[in-house]
Amino acid sequence: MLAQGASPADGVARPRPPVRSALRNHALVRTVLALFTVTIAEWALWIGTLVYAHARGGASAAGFVSIALVVPAACIAPLAGRQADGPRPIRLLAIVYGSQTLFLIVAAVAAHQHAALAVVVVPVAASTTLVTFIPPTCSVAIPSLVTIPEQLTAANLLVGYVNNAATLVGPLLAAALLAVGGAAMVLGGCVVLVAVSTLCCIPLAELDPPFDAALREPSIADPLHRVSLVAVKRLAERPGALALLGVLGGQYVLIGGLDLLVVVLATEQLHLGASGPGLLSATFGVGALAGGGLSTLLVGRRRLAPLIAASLSAIVVALAVLGGETVLVAALVLLPVMGIGRSVLDVTGNMLLQRAAPQDALASVFAALEVLVLAGMAIGSLVVQILIAVADVRAALLGLSCALGLLLLLTVRRLRHIDDIADAPVVVIRLLRSTRIFARLPPAEMEGVARAGCVEHRAAGATIIRTGDVGDKYYVIADGTVNVIVGGRLVAELRRFQGFGEIALISDLPRTATVVAVTDVDLFAIARAPFLAVLRWC
Repeated sequence: MLAQGASPADGVARPRPPVRSALRNHALVRTVLALFTVTIAEWALWIGTLVYAHARGGASAAGFVSIALVVPAACIAPLAGRQADGPRPIRLLAIVYGSQTLFLIVAAVAAHQHAALAVVVVPVAASTTLVTFIPPTCSVAIPSLVTIPEQLTAANLLVGYVNNAATLVGPLLAAALLAVGGAAMVLGGCVVLVAVSTLCCIPLAELDPPFDAALREPSIADPLHRVSLVAVKRLAERPGALALLGVLGGQYVLIGGLDLLVVVLATEQLHLGASGPGLLSATFGVGALAGGGLSTLLVGRRRLAPLIAASLSAIVVALAVLGGETVLVAALVLLPVMGIGRSVLDVTGNMLLQRAAPQDALASVFAALEVLVLAGMAIGSLVVQILIAVADVRAALLGLSCALGLLLLLTVRRLRHIDDIADAPVVVIRLLRSTRIFARLPPAEMEGVARAGCVEHRAAGATIIRTGDVGDKYYVIADGTVNVIVGGRLVAELRRFQGFGEIALISDLPRTATVVAVTDVDLFAIARAPFLAVLRWC
């Protein structure tokens, strides 16, 4: 994800991200909507499943289930990165959402029939395992759908908004459905939500960029166990990047522990009734939503790493204070504080990681992050289980505070370097990787070309190049349609991912065709010198 506006490297500098421009991109809106509904379902699903487990076997059963839901996902996460870095990211999203829908139908029917715990948990675990495909696939799909670099900033803020809103809407929905029909009703609601995500994505599959198997990067064909490991090794070459990855994954110690804590705290400590876990979790969501709004104001700052450290510090302090006073008033105040801190950390951290990661292995880096996310959730859940069993809820809260405090101490110095290297022109790189002429470029050369060019906008009817003019640029279409005219005759109609203007540059001749914008078009323009410099790689 990116900081506010696009960097000068992206060819655009604006004071605020153009959210309106992103909202006019209907494919992007459908993708974000699908992410919103599936994320709401994910939050509600965890609460509904843990409540079902708690009703069947108490806190120990709920704790066991919270571990069982993350272990398979951690094992499959490298595959997620490998597939998301492949040729059809949007189609992959549609398949994932559709498969989740089927698994959740099985779980909902089983819960409605009051089946044994394992009969419900197994399909739920299958669904949560598929969740590991979503973040790395979105990290590739969204930059492929936006048309100009600054739209990516707006898109990432929208993703942050929906993720934070889901932390509120999901628990509230779970609370309402628990009060009406119990855990089975929650699972049924999740079926509807994920089905909506599936329907949003299916029509978008045709928008996947064109792909030639002969141009497939060797990294995609690497053995499964090496994909994320290689990506992490390459990330380690960038100062501060591994510390950022560790913080983004380690923060999920809070989420893993909090999922179980709110169930135990609401039912056994505060006696809030059947809907209590959902309502208590929703207070965290209120903070997360507020943190999303705060992130919008903060992402324009030149350095974001201090915000990450400050956010993690706020979470550590809030956990410690709540551990000292586990009463309802304290929970209602401090859980939102944790939500704010976690939201700001997540939005700014993911923006930095998207720009700091090797762009040809972006999904693999996010798949590695998913492994850390799941490991963090498992550690958080395990710490809470042990401390509740040995002591009480207060000890569990203090244990989480200590774990995250240790993470802060280990990473805070290294994080200072991340702002200096998080400047990759993500959108342009994704565009160039989808074009035939640049697809073979090695990562360093690809980034060099992306930095050398600039984004240009032309209105419908404008003449972009004219027969006989001196050839000074090569153009790649980011959005819109153009006509190629030779001798007064239309010879071609070009769209997104296609380019024009190379003949005059390569042959050092005047332009041989006239190109006119049929619609408003956004173009990535590359000057003659850098274009010719990379031809040896193409």
